[in-house]
Amino acid sequence: MYNTIIIGAGPVGSYLAGKLARLSYKVLVLEKKMAAGQDICCTGIVSRECLDLIHLDKGLITRQVSSARFLAPSGKSIRMQRSHKVAYIIDRPALNTQLAGRAQESGASYLFGTQVTDIQVETERLQVLANCGGQKRLFEAETAVIATGFGSPLPGRLDLGEIKDFVIGAQAEVNVVDLDEVEIYLDQKLAPSGFAWLVPTRDNRGLAGLLTNHQPERHLKKLISTLETQDKITSDRAAPVYGAIPLRPLPKTYADRILVAGEAAGQVKPTTGGGIYYGLLCADIAAGTLDQAFKIHDLSESRLASYQKNWRDRLGKELQVGYWAHRLYRKLDNRNIERLHDLVSKNGVPQFVAELDHFSFDWHSELIFKTLKHLAIAIPARAIKPPSNVVRA
Repeated sequence: MYNTIIIGAGPVGSYLAGKLARLSYKVLVLEKKMAAGQDICCTGIVSRECLDLIHLDKGLITRQVSSARFLAPSGKSIRMQRSHKVAYIIDRPALNTQLAGRAQESGASYLFGTQVTDIQVETERLQVLANCGGQKRLFEAETAVIATGFGSPLPGRLDLGEIKDFVIGAQAEVNVVDLDEVEIYLDQKLAPSGFAWLVPTRDNRGLAGLLTNHQPERHLKKLISTLETQDKITSDRAAPVYGAIPLRPLPKTYADRILVAGEAAGQVKPTTGGGIYYGLLCADIAAGTLDQAFKIHDLSESRLASYQKNWRDRLGKELQVGYWAHRLYRKLDNRNIERLHDLVSKNGVPQFVAELDHFSFDWHSELIFKTLKHLAIAIPARAIKPPSNVVRA
């Protein structure tokens, strides 16, 4: 009998497991993969705030980032740069492994190769049904947290709703040629309804990938072929990985004895698809919610509802503005992307971003609104000529 069973050993699940274990709760983590760092589709770009939250081993940082190049369909580029480091590229498989190791050192138990098939909530406990190595297993706990990543059927089976708007991430490790900063490709032919990237990691290696809602495998092959033709990469080093990324939050992230966190809850930046930092922030909120609920012996839906209120208070504005920006961008064709690229370049946005007093890699709404305000001031008002048939007084 466990206090909490966490389903999923990604960063969010393992971070939460460690938090609860250090609070002396009995925690079990069930993970369908055979190891914590397998088959990860993520560039691993995180902010200083994220590093400070998890106290990451510096050896997991492969590169520090202070600039990025944004390329239009024509190949014209804009370089955005800050005077200091704003993001860090980390070894993502190693991050999962390290967080799982820390949780185990704190007392959490792990069982890999275990696919959870159902959760049955009862009056005094819940039962987690799973397939472990071909055998059916039953685990009992007071509470459960779904941190599976996006795509699990468990929230739907618990009547928590579903997320219908999502994109597919596709990525492959490649050999890079003379690349020292992140490149972002804004091209609807390369990545329909999304964008593509080439991210240097270490030792002349990098990650080429994209977000799209249409034929990710075909478009990843086209991206890699294009980068090879441009002599930016020499060959792909490993099999591609794919993953669905939600663009909206789950309608409901709590029920009797149940919480949902991370990508499974849609706690993801719609602008970039990044979910590590937001998921970790929500894991903190989940840990506090469960701790208080355990102390007063009330694990009811009404008690756990504070979890959703608190994380929405923290992230709601960012998710709404980010989704609005994403919807606007994916309606643009390449001709309009080219125009927008020129507009940003000719009206001093790179310099404006470079000189901002405050710039955050994680909180995009403020940057979006400040940039729009800058453009409104920078773009000269066009003279509006009245129609020739208008009679002037």
